[in-house]
Amino acid sequence: MATSALLLASAVWGWTFVLVKDALREVGPFWFLALRFSLATLLALPFLLGRRESRLARNWRWGAILGLALFWGYFLQTWGLVYTTAQKSGLITGLSVVLVPVVAWAFGRRPSVRAWVGVALSGGGVSLLALGGDSLGGGSWFGDLLTAFCAIAFAVHLVLLDRCAKAGDPRALLAPQLAFVALLSLAGSGWQREATFAFSSQVWIAVGVTAALATTGAFALVLWAGRRASAARMAIVLATEPMFAALFGWWLLGEVLFPVQMAGGALVMAGILSQRS
Repeated sequence: MATSALLLASAVWGWTFVLVKDALREVGPFWFLALRFSLATLLALPFLLGRRESRLARNWRWGAILGLALFWGYFLQTWGLVYTTAQKSGLITGLSVVLVPVVAWAFGRRPSVRAWVGVALSGGGVSLLALGGDSLGGGSWFGDLLTAFCAIAFAVHLVLLDRCAKAGDPRALLAPQLAFVALLSLAGSGWQREATFAFSSQVWIAVGVTAALATTGAFALVLWAGRRASAARMAIVLATEPMFAALFGWWLLGEVLFPVQMAGGALVMAGILSQRS
């Protein structure tokens, strides 16, 4: 059951690349994130009920720090999806797993040789993904670059989350960090004057799915599975997210990777899986 729950979470995350890509034809990145994370914050509030740690100022400080990293990850990913394909966005975002040991180096944890091998494999794969297709089928190098920076931000978030989770209950940190992402996104949407409700029901579906299933719901699934599966099994199953993104991009949007890009995607997955064994 735990493996099935993790696989479901990965599939939902992979599906959202397609949903967000479609929604961005009608709304700006800041406004989409503002709607998504405002709803996700409301849905996450039950995680605070009855938890003494939810009232500690320390958790709200950590929530703000985590939320800042999470905001940059999601904003750069969403902005990048304006210019690149759902398939490539999913594969490049998966770099965050490989980059975690490298980012942790900044916190005094020296990366292993295996970590550097993973970085080399995935770095070469991203280069092939970005440069291996034309502008029609391969997306824009600018979108790929934004997505690569999003992977760095997500890696920073994972490293920070690992540090603060050891100091308390990670469930008490969910709503604060989501709320901080919502506030930053609302500020950005006001700055860019993106706020509007003149869009189709398809956008509302994307907001609802990404907020309820891909954010609060997926967290609940991973949390539930984490009590029943080993860390190694969780890591391996969650590494399938980029593959689901590629599958849904092909199935729902008709996106196609060129042969060189397929080789790049394979290198990215090899780099990710090299960190999961």
